[in-house]
Amino acid sequence: MELSLARLDLNLLTLFDVLMQERNVTRAAERLHLSQSTVSHALGRLRQALDDPLFVMSRREMMPTERAKALAGPVRQALAMLEQGLRQAKGFDPASARRVFRMALPGSVEHGLVPAMVELLHRLAPHCRLEVCELAASDYERELEKGELDLVVGFAGADHLSPRLWREDWFSNPLVCLSPMDSGLPERLGPRELVSKPHIHTSSWGHSQAMVDLWLARFGVERELGVRLPSFMAVPQLMATRRYLVVVPEMIGRDFSRDYPLQLHQLEPAIPIVYLMAGHPLSAHDEAIRWFKGELHALALAHYGLTPLGG
Repeated sequence: MELSLARLDLNLLTLFDVLMQERNVTRAAERLHLSQSTVSHALGRLRQALDDPLFVMSRREMMPTERAKALAGPVRQALAMLEQGLRQAKGFDPASARRVFRMALPGSVEHGLVPAMVELLHRLAPHCRLEVCELAASDYERELEKGELDLVVGFAGADHLSPRLWREDWFSNPLVCLSPMDSGLPERLGPRELVSKPHIHTSSWGHSQAMVDLWLARFGVERELGVRLPSFMAVPQLMATRRYLVVVPEMIGRDFSRDYPLQLHQLEPAIPIVYLMAGHPLSAHDEAIRWFKGELHALALAHYGLTPLGG
């Protein structure tokens, strides 16, 4: 039997969308601020309307049927477009808006730019706030489509993001080497000087470190890794031992060489790292995200003198 949209209670589609995400009636009821019995009754109505069980209980969660899987994408997109349209109809005034901007980004950007992002929001959008999670091994299409994230900051040329996302270059920041003060190394380092001591390998993502290894391989040399770290947090203390060198983005290197007895060396030839911003096509016209992106492009120019590439 063909179902007319006019005969379907559209509130049931919101329920379906939440159930697809939670796979649990109790959690869905909590998110919708409804009782479990109300959610169960509504699911029964939707099953009857669509003539399909939609979800089947397993040992751990409710598993969607093939019909539910086919519906999930179109329903999520339709609801996201409606939510976006409602926000746009209201307009976005940063001075009065109340919103959370959610981003995934690499550790270098967290260390180098998140404090400036927070200050930007405090100054221009005082009722908005920032939530950040670390860049992970995901293509981020699902997280952005579901609205769990607004923007992802990744690396140009790394091919780690879904091709269905929009993306634009944000800024370029070359890699530099840090050595202990009075290390005797020249101001500019070539491949041979760069492998003169063991290295600290930073970040769990490791894109910049992979670029270093590719760069060294071009010249037929290989570095020794002394320590592998998931972030930059322990770098200053380890560098105080005077046993290591570390290659980091220049924005990180400037901070560390200012705050600790470390010397910054440019690499020759340079190793540029290009950061990009990406998002879901559903958010491409979201006024709040467009405003935030514009401010981030301006921030890249103002902070550390980074080389802006988009905007």
